[in-house]
Amino acid sequence: MALQSIDHIDLKTKTKQTLLEHIHSMDLRQDNKLPREEQLCQLLGVSRVTLRSALNELASEGVILRKQGKGTFVNRTCIGLTAPINPAMHFGDIIARSGYTPHVQMLGWQVFPATPEIALSLDIPEATSCIRAQKIFYADAHPCVYCEDILPAAIWGDAPMPNTEDSLFQLIYERCGRKVSWDKMELQVCTSDALPDLHLFGEHHPLLVMNSVIYDTDDVPLFFASEHIDTQLLTLSQIRQREFSYINPENK
Repeated sequence: MALQSIDHIDLKTKTKQTLLEHIHSMDLRQDNKLPREEQLCQLLGVSRVTLRSALNELASEGVILRKQGKGTFVNRTCIGLTAPINPAMHFGDIIARSGYTPHVQMLGWQVFPATPEIALSLDIPEATSCIRAQKIFYADAHPCVYCEDILPAAIWGDAPMPNTEDSLFQLIYERCGRKVSWDKMELQVCTSDALPDLHLFGEHHPLLVMNSVIYDTDDVPLFFASEHIDTQLLTLSQIRQREFSYINPENK
């Protein structure tokens, strides 16, 4: 794919998207090296600051590798990952990329007072009125992810709870104009006996738990998400940079 000049407003995002499209069009068996930064700036019509910002995101996601004195290379292994943890993807997309037909079932909405843990996570007073949305994602006919999303009721206002399976990200944006930007995640494990709603997975079934606080574009907590994942159906992967201080054997 020939690189084309970019003329849209969100230059960093568009630059990143264009670089990803170019990367996916490359024959990585032959060559996985990207052009020099000067050349990329000219081809894309963006500044070096914008280009480096997009490249930094791709490097943090493991898509590219920077080798001092050699250049920037596409990480062949990362391109083959079906379900990367970073960037966070919608579970429907992860299920589809894993070879299944995705389906989501909304279990219900509940109003409850914020527990101390939820209040701390969302930076709100204890007992603040919150809304809990519960849903199950299916891979073909098999339950694979149980999700609980918790947000302050003030975000939703007095509108009725939606009878829809749309993404909560989209629903919140339509309701109050706030967009998600990033999250802070903790990984845990449990079995399907931990919550009543996990019985669909069977008895004593092991699950990966991803607890996240999702922040908006102003870095303000938006909602809390708890996702219970059947890793026997969905295999999540991540490329990580390794840090290690090597000691010269001559100095030992």
